[in-house]
This record gives sequence, structure tokens and C-alpha cells, in this order.
Amino acid sequence: MLIDHTNRRVLEVLENREKATVVAWMTANKPGLLSQLQEVTCDMWDAYVEATREVFGDRVRVTIDRFHVMRNFQDRLDDARRAIQRELPKEQAKELKGSRWLWLTNERNLTAEQRAELERLKQRFPALAQLSAHREALRKIFEDGRFRQPASAIVWLKDWIDAGRRLGLDALEKFNGTLERWMEPIANYFTWRRSTNGPTEGFNRGLRGILWRACGMQNFAHFRLRVLHAFG
Repeated sequence: MLIDHTNRRVLEVLENREKATVVAWMTANKPGLLSQLQEVTCDMWDAYVEATREVFGDRVRVTIDRFHVMRNFQDRLDDARRAIQRELPKEQAKELKGSRWLWLTNERNLTAEQRAELERLKQRFPALAQLSAHREALRKIFEDGRFRQPASAIVWLKDWIDAGRRLGLDALEKFNGTLERWMEPIANYFTWRRSTNGPTEGFNRGLRGILWRACGMQNFAHFRLRVLHAFG
């Protein structure tokens, strides 16, 4: 699904997300619909980035959606949490049962009682407390309004990677590699625009609603027309 963020509408629904499909659509619409295109926001899918650069070169900025970055990190953080938990004595590991949600949720979204319980667990399990602080440090980088140039954000992101490596958690290394590989388009978020794919997620819920009301649709052409009629 391709979204016009400026006008909050669906531009097109493609049958697949292969690079050739995206390139063909972008090329066909480059002279008209996309003639004023300045930025593309997407998740960490090579085909989207490569297609944009093949058709538009450096004229169009590619920005990786910050929420997909954090979601990817949350998965790796949970892997690291489980790795730490496996190393604990049986009784201590049992104490952590059911606490996953506390470790993965932003503290500002917890109740006072939940924050108190999380603080108690941090005191009991310092390795997990370090991991939680590392997650919070990444969130603060993305929310720091002082960054207005990608280059300055890259310095902070690299420092954050170095700090994470000092924790010595193998489960985090996969994310560190991902962040290093996608560093430039991720850092493109740090401009005055702060572009994200938030509206796209809203449209995705609308698409799921169409499928739910129709009890599923096997004909892609019909599905595409329904989406464009509702959101185009």
C-alpha cells in the first residue's frame, strides 16, 4: 500500500512488495503523480529503498520509520531478556514469570503500582535493569527535539551502539548490526519533518476492516478497488 502523507490518502495498492513491482509503479507515476515527491518513508525492506533510489536517485530522501526501528529493537530486547532469565537460578527465574509486559512497556504508560513493581524487579535483577535503561536511552534519542540534522543523530546512535556492546549481550548484537546497516535512512528521521509511517498503520487497520466485513477477499482486483474507493 502506498500512502500520500501530505493529503492523507491511499495512492495505490500493489499486488506484492517485490522490487520490480514497486519500480514499475514509481516509474509510471514519476512524471505526474510523483513529480513533487521529496521523501519516502518505509520499513526496513530492501526492495522499497532500492526501488526508490533506482527511480529517483538522490533527489528523494528515504527515511526508515522510527516505530519499525523500535519494534525491531523490542524483539531483540525480549530475546536478551530471555537469555538473561535462562542464566538465573530456578527460583529467581520463576520470580520473573509474567513480568515481560513491564520490561517492554514505556514506563510513562505504566500505572504507579506497575512502576513500583518494575523498580523492585530492577533492584533484584541489575542485568535486566541495564537492558531496560538501554532501551530508554534509544527512545530518548528519537524523541530529542534538539536533533535537526541526521549527522548529529548518527553520532548519538553510534555511541548508543557502543554502550550496548559493553553490556555483553549477544542477543542485542543482531539489532546493532541492523542499525549500522540502515544508519543513514534511519538518521533521516532527524529533520524538522520527523516523518513516520504512523498514518500508514491507520490505513492498514482500515484495510483489515474491509477484509473482515467481506469475510476475506480472494480477488485482488476487487480488493484494490474497495480500498481505493474507501481511502483513495
